[in-house]
Amino acid sequence: MANAASVSLRSSEPYASPRDSPPVWRERRLDTWLAGLAICAVPASIAVSESLLGGALLLRLWELCRHRAEWNLPRVFRFWAVLAALEVCSWLASPDWKAGLGEMRHLLLVAAVFVVASSFGSARDRVLIWRGIIATATLSSVVLIVTFVYRLLFYHGPLDAIIYLRGGGLLHHWMVYGGVEILVFAGLIELRHFNAGEHRWVDPALAINSLAILLSLTRMLWVCCLLVLALHLIWVRSRRVWAVPLIPLVGFLILPAAGRLRFTEFVQPDYYSNAERVQMLRVGVQMIREKPLTGIGPGRVEGVYTGYLSPGDPVPAYHGHLHNNAVQLAAQFGLVVAAAALWVLVMLFRDLWRKYRRASEREEVFLCRTALLGLMGFVASGMFDYTYGHSLGLILLGFVVLSPGWLKAGCRQD
Repeated sequence: MANAASVSLRSSEPYASPRDSPPVWRERRLDTWLAGLAICAVPASIAVSESLLGGALLLRLWELCRHRAEWNLPRVFRFWAVLAALEVCSWLASPDWKAGLGEMRHLLLVAAVFVVASSFGSARDRVLIWRGIIATATLSSVVLIVTFVYRLLFYHGPLDAIIYLRGGGLLHHWMVYGGVEILVFAGLIELRHFNAGEHRWVDPALAINSLAILLSLTRMLWVCCLLVLALHLIWVRSRRVWAVPLIPLVGFLILPAAGRLRFTEFVQPDYYSNAERVQMLRVGVQMIREKPLTGIGPGRVEGVYTGYLSPGDPVPAYHGHLHNNAVQLAAQFGLVVAAAALWVLVMLFRDLWRKYRRASEREEVFLCRTALLGLMGFVASGMFDYTYGHSLGLILLGFVVLSPGWLKAGCRQD
């Protein structure tokens, strides 16, 4: 811990600039380039990101087959592999296996990130990838802000203001944007803390992304970003943490009337979104009680949802998932899978914390702290939405938690 603490105390010192000590990207193979570009494209496009990731995966497998690279999987991969095997068993036992293809695709996506993670390069290269992520996310946030202002000033259709004002930037959907932006926000505040030499561009990027977070009108994103900010300030022992509760008040004052309505909806149990989430939790518990071991089968929530409602209960417009990671996993796959998923999280947190305590270089400390904050934000967001079902969020989360470099053999310490 002493090494990490000493690095934190020198947080005002900037990283070496690219001109002083350029990243060694010239020495990297094509799979490294494709993997880095795939991660940088996450805040902009699922098609581009997954295509590049697929290319990086094929090249990485080719290098492994030719013995020009080594398998270098983190210890947590073993726990995740058990979780994946249990999910596959539940999928094979499902009465409708075709409905679960989407969930199996997410498993393959996570496996792909594990395989290509060791090609991300040095710690300095991974920090460079973070700069690319922030640049792309900032562009997406600019699109969100411009779209919000345009619709606020010129839209005159019949839709409710909350519906037509909400957006997701380049990702279009606000929930997908929210799942990605939580991780981006964690990276932004940590990069600002550790790299005083780049405040000229980090501060505007933080301001743009913060404004976009507010204008997204996504309550899950608001709550989780406030949590990440508070945890960061507590971690660096800043007295500014006491000002965090004032941020919602400032947001309430600067938002237009439609936006202020989102704040008041927090405390209205009869608001349709709040009532639907309570209903979904109740339905999820019924599904778990009915099939506690195997679950109802992946991908079947939407098809069987109405069968768990009482006569007269309103049917949500969208009920493809239960808006909660833990309940969704337990309902689809059973309690055994949910317990295995919890164990993977515990092992992941433990390994990241151990890596953080042993980190001595500034880049490694930044990557470890960002991984811990990002993972906490992602877990918190899973209480409001099924973030485990968002492909882009999974790709970026994989990079965030694997980028500290504890996947290397020298970092596997018990």
